[in-house]
Amino acid sequence: MKISYIILLLLVAICAKADEGNPAIKIIQPLDRSIYVSSHANLVIDTLDTNITKIVLYVNDKHTEELNITSEKRTYCKAIIIKLGENNIKLNTYAGDMLLQSSKLQLYYYSELYENAEEESEEYEKRYFHTGVKEDKCKACHDMSSNVPTDGEAFEDVTRTTCYGCHEKMMDTRNSHAPAANWLCLDCHNGKAGEYNMDQQGLVKYLVRDPVARTCGTCHEDIEGWFMKEYTHGPTNDGRCIRCHNPHGSDNEFFLRKPVWDLCTTCHAEKANGKHVIPAIGFGRNPTAGGHPTKDRKDPARKGRDFYCSSCHNPHGSEGIFLLRMKGSFTYGVCQRCHQK
Repeated sequence: MKISYIILLLLVAICAKADEGNPAIKIIQPLDRSIYVSSHANLVIDTLDTNITKIVLYVNDKHTEELNITSEKRTYCKAIIIKLGENNIKLNTYAGDMLLQSSKLQLYYYSELYENAEEESEEYEKRYFHTGVKEDKCKACHDMSSNVPTDGEAFEDVTRTTCYGCHEKMMDTRNSHAPAANWLCLDCHNGKAGEYNMDQQGLVKYLVRDPVARTCGTCHEDIEGWFMKEYTHGPTNDGRCIRCHNPHGSDNEFFLRKPVWDLCTTCHAEKANGKHVIPAIGFGRNPTAGGHPTKDRKDPARKGRDFYCSSCHNPHGSEGIFLLRMKGSFTYGVCQRCHQK
């Protein structure tokens, strides 16, 4: 028994040494400790050992995928879905049933709208794939020169765009934004920087200007009018449309990053008790009864719609105080939308 145990330890030590000095695979993308701003990440893996038969992928300790390796192919890629905050990725590489290498990396999905993911950790940094050196790795299998139309006319078969093959999972949402749904990627990803991301200019060829409002305004012509309103909302005033909207698509209406009420109360946490305005209106004059509801009701002014924050407030801009859907500072004006008597 002791001899068998010693042999086993020796084999483990030999494998560990081989892993350290002669790795079986090399992860090209993503690099360890990378920041992402969406739930989609693409793995690019080089196989270095001709004996490899499979790579088993785990995302946050969950068995996610098995890649079958052949001798005819050296580089493999796979799209994965990551969760908000920290993510642990593990790749186990096998030759038959023998484990050759166990590789680990951590990714961080950053979003300022979600608790525990709203701050960029100093341990992570933004890194980009679409650079000359990394794209060269993919040219054997992929056409890395964008064939996305720039005249606004989308391909009838969107799978013909060179972006589709790697980024198709991005469109697995209930609602899709027209430029993304038609794979007109270069309408927004034009490589230009703005005031808030000037330091990223030249780091990646498909950069998007930040603030993005000017880009959004090429299609949404009413954006300019929002800036002319007497009262404007912070994200609108800063031109940061994508703080609230996902420019590719969302399971929520209007491509919002959260359902309306959840989105609003992320910043306006004091309204998260579901009651608002003054107790005397609508639900009794008892001060302990709370105020006007902000959710879980139907909207009398918009048939078939639920009642929530934007029933009374315009989230972009208004001529009424508090961004109310009215003009002037006499707040009861908005009440008349629903309360006709």
